[in-house]
Amino acid sequence: LYAGLAAGFFAYSLVTAGVVWTLTAALIGIVLLPIVEFITHKYVLHWLELAKTSPTAQFWNRVHYAHHMDPKDTRVILAHPATTVLLVAVLAGLAWLVGLRPIAPIVAIAFALFGFYEIVHCACHMEGEARSAYMRRRRQEHALHHYIDENRNYGITTAIADRLFGTRIVDKKALKRSPTARNLGYTGEFADRYPYLKKPDGE
Repeated sequence: LYAGLAAGFFAYSLVTAGVVWTLTAALIGIVLLPIVEFITHKYVLHWLELAKTSPTAQFWNRVHYAHHMDPKDTRVILAHPATTVLLVAVLAGLAWLVGLRPIAPIVAIAFALFGFYEIVHCACHMEGEARSAYMRRRRQEHALHHYIDENRNYGITTAIADRLFGTRIVDKKALKRSPTARNLGYTGEFADRYPYLKKPDGE
C-alpha cells in the first residue's frame, strides 16, 4: 500500500516539481526521519493525556497502548492506514507552512519512509533469528523499550535520535524494569478516574 502511494506521488512529483526538488525532498526526509520517529513516539504515542476522554483513549489504544499491553499481538503491530494518512498529512502541512513547496515530493518520501518503518517495526516483533546485524540491533533495542523501560530506545529504524537525546540503552543489566513498561502510566488512580481502557492483568 505505502510503496504504491509513494511510487505514485514520486511519479507525480517528477512531472510537476522536477527531479532536483524531488530528490532534495527525499534527502530532507531521510535526514529528518530519526527526529520525526523520536518526537512522534515519545511525545504523541506515549502521551498519557490521550487517555482522558473516550474518543482519544480509543484512538490511543489502537495506535500504541494496545501494542505495549501485548507487543506480540500481530493485530496492533502495524499502524492503521488512517493513522498513517493523518501523520503524512500533518508532515505535509508542516512542510507547506515552512515553505517546502510543492509538497508532493514530501508526501512521496513520507509514505516511502513510513513503509520502511513498518517493515523494520514488524520485523522487530517477529519470531525467528534476524538475518542481519542491523535487524538484530533494532530488535534488541526495541525489546528493551517494550519489556524493560518504555522511556528508552524510542527509535525504530535507527538509534540516532536516542543517541542524541540520551535515551539509548543497549545493556539490559544497566536497567531496572519500569513498572509502567506495559501500561504507559495508565494505572492506579489515573486509570480509575479515566476508565476508558483495559488495564494489564493484575492491576
